[in-house]
Amino acid sequence: MPSNRVQGINPRQRVSLVTPSFQQARFLEECLSSVRAQSGVDVEHLVVDGGSTDGSKAIIESRADSLAWWCSEADHGQSDALNKGLSHATGEIFGWLNSDDRLLPGALEEVAEAFAADPDLQVFEGVRMVVDGDVSPASSNDPSDIRSLFIEPRINQQSTFYRTSLVRRLGGLDPALHFVMDLELWYRFMFLTGGTGLRVVDRPLAEFRIHPESKTGVARERFRHEQAGVLHGLCLAVGETTLADILRIGYHWPAGIRPVPMAEGQGDRVRDMVVHFLLKWDRGVHHRVEFERMKALLAWLGIELFERDPLHGERIADVKSRIGLGSWDLYRVRRKLKHLFR
Repeated sequence: MPSNRVQGINPRQRVSLVTPSFQQARFLEECLSSVRAQSGVDVEHLVVDGGSTDGSKAIIESRADSLAWWCSEADHGQSDALNKGLSHATGEIFGWLNSDDRLLPGALEEVAEAFAADPDLQVFEGVRMVVDGDVSPASSNDPSDIRSLFIEPRINQQSTFYRTSLVRRLGGLDPALHFVMDLELWYRFMFLTGGTGLRVVDRPLAEFRIHPESKTGVARERFRHEQAGVLHGLCLAVGETTLADILRIGYHWPAGIRPVPMAEGQGDRVRDMVVHFLLKWDRGVHHRVEFERMKALLAWLGIELFERDPLHGERIADVKSRIGLGSWDLYRVRRKLKHLFR
């Protein structure tokens, strides 16, 4: 199937864009049109449909002349679909656009020009516009804040593009993951490069649509569980078995998550990532499992170092003051009394 390629463009600027799709017919036409409308750039659009039965295949067939390759067949989820598209990609730049999202005009031209102008560029990120009733920009990464790039990166997937050779070096997407495959790819990039080769621009490139059927809308908890699984693997890689055990308290993730390669001496980095994750999601202590995780974290011998940390210290002190040495039942009684007499 022919690709949508502009004559005269340096092939090194080619953008291979994969659209994974399943049962998204009502959004698919707009997504495909947003890619077809990109001008001044060599676009190789690959659409991987998971065997939809809602009319998606007919929509894809009607746009086949603008696609480099497409299929509509059963797969093993989004990561599998993306890897399938990656296997057919010939461009030097790689990104993906889910079928319920869309590119903004001129986005890929800017991406291609950035990679063509800088051979050291590995990851290019623009602004992601979030469509959720209103339209607003998502927060972007700060390339100078290396700590945040590890502990709480902004995964603006729709507006983030990788050098294809890097994605292949990183091993593509983990097929065991169905929700945080983009975060896991980011971790692999960070542990390989330390953030070298990242560029962030203040230019809207894509729209991320939130709707009742989207993953973000219906499966927020599963994102957390999968992230806990990836972090669990990082803990084991650096010999941090206690934190690995804490992540096992109430979190459940798919079997077979691949290990993230890293150089020696990354233990402090991993501990920082895990402590940040646990405090972010569990310090409110609304449920017993959160109580158990927080109590185990406070009992961890390494927590003293983080108590002196400007980022985590105040959060840890707050949790310690509320949990203390008591039980879950005692904590609940104290919390109820506090609400009654405040």
